[in-house]
Amino acid sequence: MIVDTMHIQFKIGVDKTDSLNSANFLTEEIDLYLSDAQEEFIEQQAYGNNPKKSYLEETQQNVKNLQSITRNANITTFLNNADNKPNGTFVELPDDYRHAIEEDITVQYLDCNNQIQTVQIEVIALTHDEYNNSIRSPFSKPNLNKVYRLPFGRINGKEYFELIINPNHTLVTYHLRYLKNPEKIDKAQILVPPGLPGTAEGDLTDTSYREIIRVAVRNALGDIESARTKESIERLTELQ
Repeated sequence: MIVDTMHIQFKIGVDKTDSLNSANFLTEEIDLYLSDAQEEFIEQQAYGNNPKKSYLEETQQNVKNLQSITRNANITTFLNNADNKPNGTFVELPDDYRHAIEEDITVQYLDCNNQIQTVQIEVIALTHDEYNNSIRSPFSKPNLNKVYRLPFGRINGKEYFELIINPNHTLVTYHLRYLKNPEKIDKAQILVPPGLPGTAEGDLTDTSYREIIRVAVRNALGDIESARTKESIERLTELQ
């Protein structure tokens, strides 16, 4: 949906609900309400924080709402340093990474005939507490059926995961399907194509943006009502 259209629909929604009594919002304020509503919408769709408690791929509508910000990455460069856990390897995430949907790795190893074998193995995301419990058990160590992935943090401004693999395996590729961070809704952003006003578009579908606008209008009206309530209380206080 074109950003200009989002702004127009936001203003109509606020004025219609508030009987044309609302103060005019600055362009930057509308951008902020819409961007915040976009974040709220994605959280609801991806993580089950919605009225139906449905998750990313639990319903077809959830998939459709977020398919335009779904990306694939096949990562083949890795980092090893003194911070690694035993048999751990750091993997750098894409700059626009937001949330993992599905992941596995390709590894190579020598079989009993001294032949190189290449296989894909499921990646299981663990917290550090879960990792500590699993790694102590000989039956839960990484093998040809599973490897572990731990959150790590940032190195030189880049976000990393840590993969824990079997010591007899060589990591070849980390395959990641993920949700990317959408562009902030910004009416002043670079337009596509350059120089044509009113053509800046968001990352999601029109259906998604209609819901985002509804959420933005709701939040704006809540702030207006909160400000009026505060003003009324201040006036009553002054009269006492």
